[in-house]
Amino acid sequence: MNEGYIKRKVVKGAPISSGIVMGRTRVILPGDIKVAEVAVPASQLDNEIKRLDKAVAKTIEELRQIRDTAGRKMGGPVAKIFDAQLLIAGDYEFLKQVKEQIASEKRNAGFIYNSLVKKTTTPLKKSEDAYLRQMVQDIEAVANKVLANLGGSHKKPEVKFPADTILVGKSFTPGEVLAYRNRKITGFLIGEGGRNSHMALIARSLLIPMVLADRVWTRVPNDCRIIIDGTNGLVIINPNEKDWVKYQRRRRRQGPVTISRIKKLQQIPPLTSDGVAINVAANLELPGPVDDILSSKNIPVGLYRTEFLYLEREDFPDEKSQYEYYRSIAERFSKSYVILRTFDLGSDKFRNNDNSVAEDNPALGWRGIRSMLDMTDVFKTQIKAILRASVLKNLRIMLPMISDITELEKAKKLISQVMFDLRREAIPFDSQIKIGVMVEVPSAALTADQLAQKVDFISIGTNDLTQYTMSTDRNNSRVAGLYNSYHPSVLQLIKMTVDACMRNDIEVSVCGEMAGDKQALPLFIGMGVKNLSMNPTKITDICRLIRKIDSNLVYHLAVSVLSSRTAASVTRKLQSFIVALEKK
Repeated sequence: MNEGYIKRKVVKGAPISSGIVMGRTRVILPGDIKVAEVAVPASQLDNEIKRLDKAVAKTIEELRQIRDTAGRKMGGPVAKIFDAQLLIAGDYEFLKQVKEQIASEKRNAGFIYNSLVKKTTTPLKKSEDAYLRQMVQDIEAVANKVLANLGGSHKKPEVKFPADTILVGKSFTPGEVLAYRNRKITGFLIGEGGRNSHMALIARSLLIPMVLADRVWTRVPNDCRIIIDGTNGLVIINPNEKDWVKYQRRRRRQGPVTISRIKKLQQIPPLTSDGVAINVAANLELPGPVDDILSSKNIPVGLYRTEFLYLEREDFPDEKSQYEYYRSIAERFSKSYVILRTFDLGSDKFRNNDNSVAEDNPALGWRGIRSMLDMTDVFKTQIKAILRASVLKNLRIMLPMISDITELEKAKKLISQVMFDLRREAIPFDSQIKIGVMVEVPSAALTADQLAQKVDFISIGTNDLTQYTMSTDRNNSRVAGLYNSYHPSVLQLIKMTVDACMRNDIEVSVCGEMAGDKQALPLFIGMGVKNLSMNPTKITDICRLIRKIDSNLVYHLAVSVLSSRTAASVTRKLQSFIVALEKK
């Protein structure tokens, strides 16, 4: 295709899976499976039913193979996605209905099966329940495989995609994401779905960049040069040479080379130029390909988002499955530590039958520790599973969205009750396990001294702290310009929290997006922060910069920055410092 006929276009979408990819598009158009209706003589009906059984058996075997592969590469939660599909594939009542209609209507298995699938999914697609809408994708993914194995879906043979192909489509099933990855697809641009979909969950686990943009398959030409910035949710269609060179440089510093770059790190934790150790940790959501290299380099996990155990199945996992999951994480990171954040869920993420209520502003409502203190059985089940898995003594518990000392005391009382029960049952656990809180709201920062006296560590979540301080929804494009973590008010709350932790001699870390922001690094070190937890793609660059920083020098920089009256002034001072630093 002649690029000259395609106008350069920048699309701002939603970031789903971080990283940068550059290549050419392959547009996958949405469409229903077409299955011909064929009359079947009465004498052949038994054979038709046998064909269905054979296709279902083959589908189940294929799904088992995918599940086992996913389990080895990415762990239990991703494998459970395919467990759900296996249950759908072998649904006895549904298959019984298909067979009865094959016999009564004397029609081919593919036509009857496809008709009943559509009858099942049509009302689900209109549901307001996110769980039911997610189920549609799983049902259709299974149906595609069954129909392909029946030979009735006009399945196209798998093609070998050229290097650096980026798929553009409405959405993709979990199995398709895995399959396309195996065929060397480097990125995805989707039109429907969200950060909590199974598709997104697997993309992040595989470090495949993905961006969501409305009806994107109608806006992007096929075989067109494109840049996908999954970290910032930016898409550049038919980029010019300046764009291309700029993102080539950025991609070299992150993206698909994350693992190889972390492997080359020489010293963990890195030291500043005057010998101060700065502990660098990773934020994780699910097991993935980067985990082994993180553990081999003894890089700890400063934030493990356990709510994805709920989101991937839209239900709270039982104690046994949680214990096995947390135990596997503890074993993988046996030479470092893992901070497990307890379920951080709000009414916007709960299923309709999980006692949630409609809220006009979920961010200001029933979320984080608030929901867990109301659902004490769920909270205590998770705590029990974590404590049982803590025998290696490298797990820590972090409580999200704490807004005052009362919430903390209630949560700690529940944890004490679980510990008492474990002792009574003679079940071993780490009785000295560290318990900490996230400071994400101004009230927590303003009372950080009180909190610091009751916990072993504090972690500052800069994303929510900025959102609540600035009264700005970080996902609302209309007020995006007001969301600025460099606003003096945000920085003062961070400094207030750091100072409180230092006075009380407890560990403090930063685990929001700012932790991986090179511009913020000298400011944090100048404040006295010695623990940073970030997306793994940011670790190498942050370690490189740490080695160039003099902690005494940035102390004076922090004093100057914290005296600034505007975010613009803060940004200018930090940018000037970083420019000079990177020239060293």
